[in-house]
Amino acid sequence: MTIEAIIAPTKHFLKRPPLYKIMIFDDDITKYQCVIDIAVKYFNKTPDEAYEVAFRVDARGADMVGVYSKDVAETKVKMAKAELKALGAPLRIELFESI
Repeated sequence: MTIEAIIAPTKHFLKRPPLYKIMIFDDDITKYQCVIDIAVKYFNKTPDEAYEVAFRVDARGADMVGVYSKDVAETKVKMAKAELKALGAPLRIELFESI
């Protein structure tokens, strides 16, 4: 009598891609309306949510406007920075890997 080992097929688990959070940082020059416009146009915020973001940026010094996959986050930040540069606004927008 021979004994054969039976190996069950294994499932390959795909790891989710890391997410990146986008932060807006306060400065003393950029106006509320500019922050609101950027949040609405590029980060899918309603005008009320965008106002809250602008308020938190002013009060706390920074606020998170969204969490996205790397490609999406990089694209959104690039487009927002291009518009800010065209407007001459020194508002800082950065992305950080989420934990």
